[in-house]
Order: sequence, then C-alpha cells, then structure tokens
Amino acid sequence: MIAEHYLKRWRGAGLIDDGAAARISAWEATHRRPVWLWALSGMGALAIGLGVVAMVAANWEEIPVGVKLAVDLLLTGLCAVFVFVAWQRDQAWPREIGALVLFGLVIGGIALIGQVYQLQSEPWQALVTWLVLGTPFLALVTFTRLVGVLWLAAAVLTWFAAYEPLQLIMPLAPYSAADHFFHLLIYLPACLMIVVAVVRRRWPPAEDQGELLLKLALAGLAGAVSTTVATINSQLAGVVSPVEVWIGAGATLLAAAALWFGRGAAERRPAIALLGVSFVVWAAALLLARGWHAEGKATFEAIFGLLFIVYWTAIGWLTARGGHRVLFGLAFTVIGLRLLILYFEASGGLTATGLGLIGGGVLCLALTWVGWRLTRRLAHEAMP
Repeated sequence: MIAEHYLKRWRGAGLIDDGAAARISAWEATHRRPVWLWALSGMGALAIGLGVVAMVAANWEEIPVGVKLAVDLLLTGLCAVFVFVAWQRDQAWPREIGALVLFGLVIGGIALIGQVYQLQSEPWQALVTWLVLGTPFLALVTFTRLVGVLWLAAAVLTWFAAYEPLQLIMPLAPYSAADHFFHLLIYLPACLMIVVAVVRRRWPPAEDQGELLLKLALAGLAGAVSTTVATINSQLAGVVSPVEVWIGAGATLLAAAALWFGRGAAERRPAIALLGVSFVVWAAALLLARGWHAEGKATFEAIFGLLFIVYWTAIGWLTARGGHRVLFGLAFTVIGLRLLILYFEASGGLTATGLGLIGGGVLCLALTWVGWRLTRRLAHEAMP
C-alpha cells in the first residue's frame, strides 16, 4: 500500500514512467515479506519462551543450585559456539543474533551467580562487569546498527546506575543541592560516546554502526544541553563549581579531537561546530545559575528561555547548511514549543492565560509557515 502510494506520486510528478512503475510494483510484489506471518511466529516463540520462564519460576526453589549453574553455563557455552561457527562461516544475521543472545546470557549468568551465592553488591557493579565481559566480543563480531544501539543502551544504563560512585570520584566540592551532579552526569556520556562512535567508525566493517552511534551521541548531546537549560533553577544558585565546567571542557576537547582526526574536513566541521555551541550554552547555563537571586527570578527564567531558543536556532542553522530538512524542521518545532511555554509561564490570571495561549498559538502557526517555506527552499536547493 505504501509503495503504491509513492509510485502514484512519483508517476504524477513525472519522475518515473509507466514502465518503471510497473517494474517496481512487480519487484515489490515478489519480494514482499509476510509481515503478519512473521508477527504470528514471533508471538508463538514469545509464548513458548514465557511458558518456559513461568515453569522455571514456579519450581525455582526446588531446582538444585548446581543444576541452575550448570544449565546457565551450558546455554552460554552453546551460544558462544554458535556465534563462533556463524563468524567462521561469515553468516551475518545468525552471528549478530547469536552475539546478542550471548550478551543477554552473560548478564543473566551474573545475576544468577549473585543470587546463588548471596553476593551483596550494588547493581552498577554487575552492569560494569557485564559491559567489561561483553563489549570486546560484540566489538569484534557484530557490525549491525541494531546491536550497536542495544550496546549503547546498555552503556547508558550502566552509566546512570553508577550515579553515586561517579559522584564520589569526581573532584567536586560538597554540594547542598540534591540535583547538583545531574547536569554534569548527562553531559559527560554524550561526549564520551562521540569518542567511542568515531573509533568504531574508523573500522570499515563497522562504519555504518559507528555512523549511527555518532548520530545518537550528537542527539544525546543536544538533549543533555537542552535538559540543563530547561530544568536549571534557583537551587543551583552559588552551588555550581567551576570544576564542573572544567570537567565538561575536558570531555568536550576529547570529543572534538576524536572528530577532528576521525572524519573528513567536510564532515567534521558541522559536528565540531555543534559540539562547540553545545559546550558554550551548557557552561553558560551553569555559570548563570551561580548568580541566580530570588528577586530576579522572572528575569533569569526569561534569560534561560532565550538561551534555549538561541541554542536550537544554532542547531537549525547548522542543519540547514547541511541540507538536513527533517532536523531543520525539528529545530523549528522545538523553538515554537519553547516560545509557547514561555507565553504560558509569563501569563497570570485566566484572561492573561487565554491571551498568552492565543498569542503563543499564533506565533507557533507563524513559525510553522516560515519553517515550511524554508524547508521547501532547502529542498529546491538540494535538487540537481
């Protein structure tokens, strides 16, 4: 259905003729995948798996400890052999799926050992052990984007699970605010993941995986900076330490160096520019928080709102220069939503709230019109 819709559009626009449309339709018909049958088989496999888990859980206490550990080691060993055989035979998807299952069995085995021997350790310690054991073989035998994204999710989960130990090892002065470390915690992993993605991208078999990881890392960077600017408040007044900014600066320089040596001149400039703008806005937000005072609350909120808009305007400008229409439209949408929130926050009383909402809605519609015109212009400029 979707293919037919686009074929009609392309044929109506004169991009393809009737013969090309017929050949595309025939190719799609012969290569069409039975999605519903795949879904049904997936539901059946899931039901079997859940049934096995339910039976094991119901009789968990009666299963001897040795049997539990033996079965876990046997499954892990068989999965490792399967991955090795698939790797030797250069079977891409069996290798990738097997490696992913093995990655899951490793964390399951760590949890089982902890339960059997009553190990009183923090969850982050098990997660770090999991990544240390699983990352090398994933890096060597997996190259798909799916596995890369799942590894990234595991790494981010481990990072945030280690909130307290990370807070202790950072050379920061004691704080009174409960969320003092949050803004640094969300900024650092984005910079570190940029380094990991660039290194991964330099290996030809994993180039696509590294490219996706880099895009996700840059998106995480934009999200971290936006979160800091949007959520920072008077609780950080006089609390933010310059050491925090220096740590962020070091991570930014490390990520910039990786981008500089890991990409071509035409590709690295937008990413480095985004990295630089992100650090400037993030550091400015933290430093502005040091001077926050209760008397100027409305002024400070307006300043941070303007800083948010400036940041996303810079993102929109960078994406426009790169010809990324979708990202440019996203930047315009975020700016419009932030302006609407500013209108709502600045209003007081029911009448003022109504006027603020009307004004914000009109402004959003105006921004939508301008953004639509600009995206159409970008599309025409991109056409040969």
